[in-house]
Amino acid sequence: HLNGLSNGRPKKHGWSAKSKIVGRRCISNELAHDGMDAPTAVRAPSSRSCIGGRFSEPTFSVRQREIPEGERGIGEEVMDPKEQLVQVTNLLTPLVEGTDANQLDNETPCSDFRVRDLIGHFTFGRFLFAAGMSGDKARGDELLGSMPQQFGDVLGDDHHGTYQDASAQLETAVSGVGDLGETVSLVFGDMPAGVALQMLSGDNLVHCWDLARSTGQEFNPPDDLVEASTEFFQGFITDDRRAGGGFGPEVHVSEDASALDRLLGLCGRTP
Repeated sequence: HLNGLSNGRPKKHGWSAKSKIVGRRCISNELAHDGMDAPTAVRAPSSRSCIGGRFSEPTFSVRQREIPEGERGIGEEVMDPKEQLVQVTNLLTPLVEGTDANQLDNETPCSDFRVRDLIGHFTFGRFLFAAGMSGDKARGDELLGSMPQQFGDVLGDDHHGTYQDASAQLETAVSGVGDLGETVSLVFGDMPAGVALQMLSGDNLVHCWDLARSTGQEFNPPDDLVEASTEFFQGFITDDRRAGGGFGPEVHVSEDASALDRLLGLCGRTP
C-alpha cells in the first residue's frame, strides 16, 4: 500500500480530488508558450527558481499543441534519451531515499518550495509523464483533476513510497516506447518521445541538485550526463521562457566552472 497514490487513485492520506492547486508555483516549470489560455480548473504554481511549465498563466495551456519543428531534434544526438533518464533516475532515487521525514520542511533553491513540495513536484511530474508516454489520456486527466492544494500533498505520509510508485509507472511507460521519434501527447502538448525524455531528464537532474543542497547530501553527476542536459537546454531555453517564469535569469559562471555549475547557471541557479 502506498499513501497518496496507489494504482493511480488518490488515497485518504494523499491528495483530495476536491482540492486543486490554485496559487502556488511550478510543475515542471517549462513548456509554457505564448498566447495560450489555460483552463481555469487546472492551475498550478510556477516559480522562476524552479524548472518547468506552469498551468496557471495565459502562457501555458494544458490543451494539446504541436512542438515547433525547430525543437524536435534538440540535443538528440548527445545521449540516448532513454539511457539519459535511467541515469538521472539512478541519481535522484537515492537522494529521495536519503531524505528523512524531518527534512521535509527544509527550504530549497526553488523559492516557493519546501523539500516536501520539491519532491511532490517532480513526483507528480513523473506520474504525468508516465500517463503521457503510455498514451493513457484518462489517467492524465485524472491526475490533473485531482491536483492537490500544494505539491507536497501528492506525497501523503510516505514520500519514499509515492516517489517509488511514480518512478515505477514511468519506467514501465518508457519501456513501452519503441520509437523515440513517435509523437506522445503530454499535458504540455504533442512532441517526439525523445524530446519529452530529454526534457524530463534535464528537469529532474537540476532538481537532484536542489534536493541534495536542501538536505545536505552529496551530488556528483557524471559530466557527460550533465552536458547532455546542458545541450538540450541551450536549445530549449529562450528569453520568452525565462520571461514567462519557466526559468530564472541566467547566472553567469566562470570560464573554468564545472559542467554542473554551467548547467545550473544556465537554468537560473546560483551554484
